[in-house]
Amino acid sequence: MLRFVMDTHATTAPAKLNLTLHVGPRRADGFHEIESLIVRVGLCDTVTVHPRDDRNLSLSCDAAGIPTDERNLALRAARLLAGETSAPPVGVHITLSKRIPAGAGLGGGSSDAAATLRLLCRFWQLDLPPARLGEIAAMLGSDVPLFLRNGACVVRGRGEIVEPVAAPPAGWALLITPPIHADTAAVYRAWDELGEHPPRPPAADIPARARDAEHLMTLLYNDLESAAMRAVPTLGDFATALARVCAGARMTGSGAAFYRLFDRRIEAEAAGRHVGEALAVATHVVPILHA
Repeated sequence: MLRFVMDTHATTAPAKLNLTLHVGPRRADGFHEIESLIVRVGLCDTVTVHPRDDRNLSLSCDAAGIPTDERNLALRAARLLAGETSAPPVGVHITLSKRIPAGAGLGGGSSDAAATLRLLCRFWQLDLPPARLGEIAAMLGSDVPLFLRNGACVVRGRGEIVEPVAAPPAGWALLITPPIHADTAAVYRAWDELGEHPPRPPAADIPARARDAEHLMTLLYNDLESAAMRAVPTLGDFATALARVCAGARMTGSGAAFYRLFDRRIEAEAAGRHVGEALAVATHVVPILHA
């Protein structure tokens, strides 16, 4: 047996924040055209791949309610990569240690899938060009390709076009994760029903315009916020309560997580304590990842 087969590989899978999210009309393929300024943050899952003594691919997770079968994007990533390449006939078991809440718009499942692709390229010693790996990632889901890159980026198309940009002037993020699930498909259906397509400034221009985190927050937007409140009324109730204790907080992705950016960790932690006590909700203070 080759030596590399005996190795265990692990990596972190960070969450993401949509600092801007512009949504266009539904395309002929059923997807919506989007443009979004995205940063990765230091709330991370851990993905580990272990060798098996057969050719099977399997997955386990330490979080209740997370599927470990074909519904899990990380397992689908492993099977897709094996099918799309000349991967060695060596099985792996994937373990997920979850910290990113599911169904929160933080991209945890997509990040896990991208991490799995990177780990298995090393494990199976696949020499894939970045463009080809990006194509495979896009086959899994719209958010997966962005997690193959480091730093801030702008995504376009349905999410498969990823371009690096300068990082915005913010060091810390307060993440607010209410125990509410926002179904992405339902939120987009509500967006179509609302028929709102407001013009937005180019996402790539936002970082250079911001003086500091406070100013940056005034420049950010998420076209799906009103649709999410319509699709999930309890989310609208939470947003109203949150506005009273953390002015300017924004929703990420299709919800249900919110965030507020700060230049200093001490400011983010103070705000987090206040929000947590006032609303009895989970909060996380994490750094913006620039590399």
